[in-house]
Amino acid sequence: MAVNVSELLACPQCKGAIRRQSDQAYVCTECSRLSPVVDGFVDMIREPGKPDPAAPTTAQKMMESKLYVSLYEAVGRPFFARLFAGFGNAIPSYAEEFRIYSDWLKLDESRGGAWLDLSCGGGYFTDKMAGAVPEATVVGLDISEEMLRSARKETVGRTNVSLVRGDVRGLPFADETFDGVNNPGSLHLYADPAAAYREVFRLLKPGGVYTASTFAINERTSSRLGVKATGIRRTDLSALPGELEKTGFVNYRLVKFGSIFAFAVTKP
Repeated sequence: MAVNVSELLACPQCKGAIRRQSDQAYVCTECSRLSPVVDGFVDMIREPGKPDPAAPTTAQKMMESKLYVSLYEAVGRPFFARLFAGFGNAIPSYAEEFRIYSDWLKLDESRGGAWLDLSCGGGYFTDKMAGAVPEATVVGLDISEEMLRSARKETVGRTNVSLVRGDVRGLPFADETFDGVNNPGSLHLYADPAAAYREVFRLLKPGGVYTASTFAINERTSSRLGVKATGIRRTDLSALPGELEKTGFVNYRLVKFGSIFAFAVTKP
């Protein structure tokens, strides 16, 4: 059974419950903080009458460019995937990549509940997830308003999709709300991936699965290469299982494509 998005949301300010006040806004039942509805998504970052927080890195600022976003799925993401994987290495197509996530998440038509596509970008995987679990609610979350506008177009007609603007450093959801979280191609953009792991762990239900993909450090790169200029961070693959275990996750699974890798873990 699908879940109303207001049942999943929590106030980013006080963690209070959220209810829909009108077609234009949601409101916190505890502190009365308003979250506007903008262009088809709930904005849990912007507050009416206050300036919008700036994107924290150069890479994330690019995600607010209409031109870049219009080219992202067809050009930008494949180019950077091949660049960071190494041009001599095969990389999966979007369809192959989704099959990996779908198998780990066990997405099928019989599944209900709620699922999160974290840092959903232009909405490709949000749309595919919604099609795989038509009786469930799929939430696409991103910090970029332009990406969410693109995701709205990508998922048009999907009645089981809700789009939310939020920050991975403080995800605007209640504890133990999601059956699974998909987080493709985004960890390298996070200032503190370990904090993101803790946030995902918090909002997963027991037995829930977390899938993600990003770029690994290799013999020619380091975790610091390009960080100052772009905000992009590679992951130390040897340390990753320990970081996830320390967070509380179990059953670590991994697949590699050159310096690109995808993994899955489970909340006990």
